[in-house]
Amino acid sequence: MKVTQFHFVKKALTLVWETGKSWIIVSFLVRIVLGLIPIVSVLLIQNIINEITLYFDNESKGLRSVIWLLLLQFGMLFFQSAVINLMKIFDLKIEQKLDYKLEKQISNKAASVPLYYYDNTEFHHHHDRVMGNSGERMMSPIRAVLDIGQNVITLISFFVFLIQVHWLLAFTSTLMAIPVLVVQGKYGNKQFRLLRYQTPSIREAHYLSALLNDRESAKEIRLFNLKNHLLDRWSRLFIENNKKIFDLSKRRELAHLGLQLFTAIIYVFNAFFLIRLLKTTTLKIGDFVGVMQAVQGTQNTITDLSIKVANIFNEFLNIQDLFSFLEFEDPSMKIARGEKDFPSSMGQGIEFKNVSFTYPHSKRDVLSNVSFIIRPGEKIAIVGENGSGKTTLVKCLMGLYPVSRGGIFFDSVSIKDIKQEELFKNLTVIFQDFMKYNMSVKDNITISLQEDAKNELKMIDVAKQTGVDSFVSRYERRYETILGKILFEGEDLSGGQWQKIALARALFKNGQIFVLDEPTAALDPKAELEVFKQFEVLSKQKTTIYISHRMASARIADRILVMKNGELVEMGHHDELMGNDSEYARLFNMQAKWYA
Repeated sequence: MKVTQFHFVKKALTLVWETGKSWIIVSFLVRIVLGLIPIVSVLLIQNIINEITLYFDNESKGLRSVIWLLLLQFGMLFFQSAVINLMKIFDLKIEQKLDYKLEKQISNKAASVPLYYYDNTEFHHHHDRVMGNSGERMMSPIRAVLDIGQNVITLISFFVFLIQVHWLLAFTSTLMAIPVLVVQGKYGNKQFRLLRYQTPSIREAHYLSALLNDRESAKEIRLFNLKNHLLDRWSRLFIENNKKIFDLSKRRELAHLGLQLFTAIIYVFNAFFLIRLLKTTTLKIGDFVGVMQAVQGTQNTITDLSIKVANIFNEFLNIQDLFSFLEFEDPSMKIARGEKDFPSSMGQGIEFKNVSFTYPHSKRDVLSNVSFIIRPGEKIAIVGENGSGKTTLVKCLMGLYPVSRGGIFFDSVSIKDIKQEELFKNLTVIFQDFMKYNMSVKDNITISLQEDAKNELKMIDVAKQTGVDSFVSRYERRYETILGKILFEGEDLSGGQWQKIALARALFKNGQIFVLDEPTAALDPKAELEVFKQFEVLSKQKTTIYISHRMASARIADRILVMKNGELVEMGHHDELMGNDSEYARLFNMQAKWYA
């Protein structure tokens, strides 16, 4: 086992031990008892048949001993069944605890990784593979190890029993272990590799299925008559994926058929060999039946043991995949986390000093040597065509993307030295694709600042300022009204109403710096200008950054920064930039007809 594999196995064992220490101890003791039950059962059946034979040979002999043996057999089988069922309940409890712990770790990892990880499709594939049934996956190899211990006890007891009859019976009964182990290991490994290979196409099939079944996409699917097109694409992927799974399953089952044939041959050989022994030894009928059951039990135990051993290696591949996700870090793009507080009240402002940004594993700069200063309380508009680098610049400002070269400073304190939670606390952002939570109006507003979530006066105040109160007041449950219809039966809002909810959420947080990252892109230019003007009033004395590809909205700003191909090409007031007759003037004149 490689060092990295041993590391992951150790982590898995530690996690299971910490979660279910008592489960492991009880399971170990129970399996010792269960491991001895098969040989005891064989001995009981052997004695029952011998006693019945004696009864028929000598009618004067009573059936009392047979009845006691049958009662003992029944009691043992009931005990075995009861213990197995109780252990299933115990197992389920531990699985649920592990599911909770692991899903929490996976979700925490997914919510904590740098934002640029989500630009990597391999991250999405890996994330999808490790989601779901984590507790069962973690328990499986541990349970398999305990089961192997039980199987070993059963196998030893059968082996000792058979070798007392004849060494050849013990040898031939254990002969099949090697081919079973090889076949199980081979196909288990292939199954894991196939799952890993298929992850992208499986995710695409799930995505297409979600489109066909999602409320948000329902309108376009009908209007553009996309149903057949999407169904065809989904069908092709679904059939291709299932064909590969079926082909592997077919080969595996044919291999199992070969194993079963081999097992049957061994069993028949032992039966004929035992019949010959009956002629030359004093074996009774009950002994014959007992030995044959022991032979079959040995073969079944070996098969089960081989499957468990193979499954351990297969499950360890899944565990390795899980922990490699939880521990994954891209060293080339690691964000430094500082320990300094954010300036309590900025006196110098924000400075971008020769900031450049390049996506991981790419050679092209998305931002190149961008430098400017934003003074405290200043309102800045960042404009440019789509793809000019505006949103990337703001994501660097928010600490979501680490700058590749240069630096960003708040009152001369580098963003790298500021605590992440402090940075996020002082930045308020409304994104273009802002969230529409299927929660109450109250939750939609207060979710931005949980420590103030119970401050209803503050919530209602920002709702009135942004115009949310004007439509919420018409609802029967007012601020407890659920918005959207995804999870609950709630109210559907218009785009403009959702816009006001997003504004209220931003104001409720009340950070030092406000950023509007094209949240009005879905509105017409005049409506966008109205929203920006409203936000200008609402964010008085705040440092504010507007991002837009529409020039007219930028006129409300104190200064305008013009981006093109990742570079800052112009900076100044509207009139000044129009007088330069350069990029800003070109873009403004192109869009002037929108406002005519």
